[in-house]
Amino acid sequence: MERYHQSFRVEKGVLHVRLSGEFPDELLHDLENLFRPLMDACARYDCKKALIDVRDLQVHFDTFALFRSGKDAAFLGSLGIRVALLAREDMLDPFFDNVAHNRSNQVSVFTDIDPALEWLQK
Repeated sequence: MERYHQSFRVEKGVLHVRLSGEFPDELLHDLENLFRPLMDACARYDCKKALIDVRDLQVHFDTFALFRSGKDAAFLGSLGIRVALLAREDMLDPFFDNVAHNRSNQVSVFTDIDPALEWLQK
């Protein structure tokens, strides 16, 4: 399996994050927010909007992992960071959406980049 990789770039005030490879399960057991690299990059680039492309990411999330990632993603809203997640159709899970949306309306999941970028501009 391909090694986990993160890349960051800023375009028109939006931080574009691309995650690829196999997500390291050990990160789920760390106390640090799963989105800490995104928070750090937003601070470094002074961005409040992020598009996270996870279409090339391989994940094996159980219910706990979906809850944890949804909760951690929702925390970004408390920092004023609006996040559009760009995922493959097979990655979509209503549980993640419910966890994230019940805690913040600043995170949304998309399968197409155009609606994701449009949502970020609202």
